[in-house]
Formats: sequence, C-alpha cells, structure tokens
Amino acid sequence: MENNLEYIDAYFNKMLSPEEAILFEKKIEEEKDFAEDVAFYLSAKQSAQEEVNLEKKERFRQLLMQAGDLAKVRPQGVVRRMGYRIAAAAAILICVSVAGYFVFFKPGSPPQMADKYINENLVTLGVKMGTVLDSIEDGKRLYNDARYDSAIHQFESIVQRDTANFTAKEYLGIAYLRVGNYDKALLYFQQLGNYSLQSNPGTFYEALTLMKRNQPGDKQTAKQLLKQVVDDDLEGKETARQWLRKI
Repeated sequence: MENNLEYIDAYFNKMLSPEEAILFEKKIEEEKDFAEDVAFYLSAKQSAQEEVNLEKKERFRQLLMQAGDLAKVRPQGVVRRMGYRIAAAAAILICVSVAGYFVFFKPGSPPQMADKYINENLVTLGVKMGTVLDSIEDGKRLYNDARYDSAIHQFESIVQRDTANFTAKEYLGIAYLRVGNYDKALLYFQQLGNYSLQSNPGTFYEALTLMKRNQPGDKQTAKQLLKQVVDDDLEGKETARQWLRKI
C-alpha cells in the first residue's frame, strides 16, 4: 500500500514519464486493488483539503467506469468501505500539512528526490547550434522530442562504432534512465564512471539511478556512491551532499 501511494502521488504530481503514465492508467483498468488504492489516495487528499489535479482526477474517474465491478463504486462508498483507513490518513495529513510534509507520500524519499532531479535537469539535453550534422546532436534532439527509443538507437549505434565514446555512453545512460530501463542505465553509467575525465558525472548518475529504481539494497549502495562523489570531489558533489543528509 505504501509503495503504491508513492507511485500514485508521483502520477498526480506529473513526475512520471509519458511511458510510465500510460502504464499507470493501464494498471487502473486491469487491477481492482490498485484502482481502490487510487480511490483511497484521492479520498484522503480530499479529506485533507489538499488540491488535486482536476484533469487527472477526471481521467481517473473515467477509467474507473471502465473497470467492470468498480463502475459501481462511488466516492461515498469508498469512504464508507475504507472508513477508518481514510479517517486516519486524513487526520494525519491534516496534522502534518502545516509543516508541508505528507507522512504517507514521503516527499524526501530517494525515488522522489531522484524524480525531482530528473525533472529539473534531465528533461532536455543541451543541443549545439549549427548546420553541421552530428550524430550526437541528432540523438539529443530525438531525446528532447521525447522520441526516446530513437535516441537510444542513435546513441547505441555511436557506441558500437566507437566503444570509447564516453559522451554517447552518458546520453545513452540518461535515455535508458528516462524510459525506466534502470539496468541498462546503470551499465552505461558504470562504464562512464571508469573514465578519467576532468568532469565525470558517471558515479553521481549511478547513484541517481539506484535511488530511482529503489530496489532492496539500492538505497545503501546509492549512499555509498554519493559519499564517494563528495569525498572524491566528483561532478554532482553539492547535490550528493544534500541528499546524504536526507537518506
């Protein structure tokens, strides 16, 4: 339930990628328990008098109407059926809202810190202006247009031709991170981190990916990598130092 609430909160706060959002909506249609968790989330948020994205909420209601037995569920029925759960959640949310922190949704959790960084820094890649064709720049343009599969193909073709091209590996790792293929992202960030560069974000990005993936053991490994970033004065040191205070 707790992990579902973090996932649901990320959807309604537009922290999921377009591909992840599609999977979220499909999950509502196919899984009754998950749809009820979404209903619980919306009811608790409403009870706590917190703003809910109306467009997403309406989309959720439409999906519920398509979900078979859930078509009979009404907001009042959800509240009655989950009674004490919603009341308790609403009470907690109201109490902590003054401090700006939601216990259930853990805004300082590693996945949400990772999402915030990705949304602020990795939504687009800087593209050089000019008329000369460049395969790296073409890949970045594809990425910026959210054509992630095409961008990945472009960067992979560069790496296949030049296995020492650390720039292509960096962007390839970022593209895989963006589409949620964390194993592939980790592979390329680990390779990037092995290069002796004046400015190398590989170790920081590896920690970022582990925070986003959030599997058992990922948090501890991410903390070790962040400490390495700080101790070795690597790229991302200031952000790593802030995160280490929170995780």
